[in-house]
Amino acid sequence: MWDLKEYRFAATAQQAVSLMRQGPGKGAFIAGGTDMFLYPAGCDFVVDINHAGISDIARTPGGDLFLGAATTLHNLAINPLVTGFAGGIISEAAAHCGNRPVRSTATVGGNLCNALPSADMAPVLLALDATCYIADEESQESLPLADFFVGPRVTVLEDRLLVGLALPADAGSRSCASYKLTRSAEDISLVQVAVALDIRDGRIETARIALGAVAPVPMRAVLAEAQLAGQTVAEINPDLIADAAVIAAGECEPRDDHRASAEYRRDMVRVLTRRQITRALFENNTRTETGGTVA
Repeated sequence: MWDLKEYRFAATAQQAVSLMRQGPGKGAFIAGGTDMFLYPAGCDFVVDINHAGISDIARTPGGDLFLGAATTLHNLAINPLVTGFAGGIISEAAAHCGNRPVRSTATVGGNLCNALPSADMAPVLLALDATCYIADEESQESLPLADFFVGPRVTVLEDRLLVGLALPADAGSRSCASYKLTRSAEDISLVQVAVALDIRDGRIETARIALGAVAPVPMRAVLAEAQLAGQTVAEINPDLIADAAVIAAGECEPRDDHRASAEYRRDMVRVLTRRQITRALFENNTRTETGGTVA
């Protein structure tokens, strides 16, 4: 049960960290709070970050896409800067998170900071090489999203604050596909797969295959990625795609629970990885045939 003694408001990210460290007792940052109200954290106080200036979506001078941590999933689903990035894979993932009331309140930062293995936004952001920006009282640190997750419900943050994520400009032209397997539209994921291919001059320069809900933390299937990187698109055949999918299934660490067995999850990683690689290649072919930019 909630037994809050104080509700604090932060005007900046740095002030939010300072208020968190003042104590006494246990505190938590809050923006949408959708998960926190389902699973009360037993906090003595919370620090509201909705007015800390970390909810913007913008392009940086270098062309990177910056997503403020406190931006809502609904905003990600409809914002033109996001819908036009990487074929709209981020918007598509956000649009399939829970229901409309949840998406209108829940934030991308909260989805990641909860650090659930099934975090809906993690696989697509991993596939696009997202960088996290983390605020301290007097400094800011950046690190790859792949290094952000420590374990189930544990991140590198401690008492610091995630202020946003940056997606590199060149990731915006990747050919992408993702899929979230669930029992129902509002249930948490059984398996998630996101694929992003950087294709230039008919060759896969880099491949990203990210998985969710099949390991202690959201993960990249780096061995399966290596199977695709460097391949000429015209020479890729179903056997090569199937081999990459089998490798990805071997890299994950699923577990049994009341929603699905580990065996089922691993097999679905294989099936869905094969399908998403095929979809991403088809998207590239379609863009090329219609004169779209694949730079």
